[in-house]
Amino acid sequence: LFPIATSPAQTPPTTLRVLTLRNNLHIETKPLDLDREEFVVMQEALKQAAFPKSSVTFESIGFVTLDRLREQLTHFQPHCIHVCGHGSEQGIELVAPAGDSTDLLNSQGMAQLLSEAGIARLPLLVLNSCYSAKMAANLARLGFVAHAVGIAGPSVNAQALDFAYGFWVTLFKSGSFAACFQNGVKLARRHRNEEGVVSNYQGCVAD
Repeated sequence: LFPIATSPAQTPPTTLRVLTLRNNLHIETKPLDLDREEFVVMQEALKQAAFPKSSVTFESIGFVTLDRLREQLTHFQPHCIHVCGHGSEQGIELVAPAGDSTDLLNSQGMAQLLSEAGIARLPLLVLNSCYSAKMAANLARLGFVAHAVGIAGPSVNAQALDFAYGFWVTLFKSGSFAACFQNGVKLARRHRNEEGVVSNYQGCVAD
């Protein structure tokens, strides 16, 4: 499945477009610190790629509104979307048009945006956000996303960073979704929050 190889021996994509959405909207979590670090971690992972680094194009946007996301999907046509920011059981947080509150993007809303952008099936969606597992599973089950990752329950910043590195460094080396997911989870489990919680990552593959 393009661009996720079905085996390490499969030829990597000639071009890979990765869209990163950075939406840390809570002052108490030092806005942009985590999401900026997560984007840097992904770029560090690319340095170990098994194919030319020039074949990967990153587009990273912060302060994401619904309209801005729609525009990026339409014009950039990403193969992969990586979301780092806050989530809830109702969806992923986006910035409201006025800029002083939040909107929530759920699985139905994401499916509509992908359809409007002409993306029949997104190869990869990584929701590195709290309570995002249901959204990831729904999009994979409905066929809008071929491979999806989400978190069931709360997350921890250090775990999010380690998962991102482990996942993407493996993808850039082998392309196997199972291997990417397993290595990301392995690194993330090195950290726990004050209550001893480890982020419960879940991977989904469309039928």
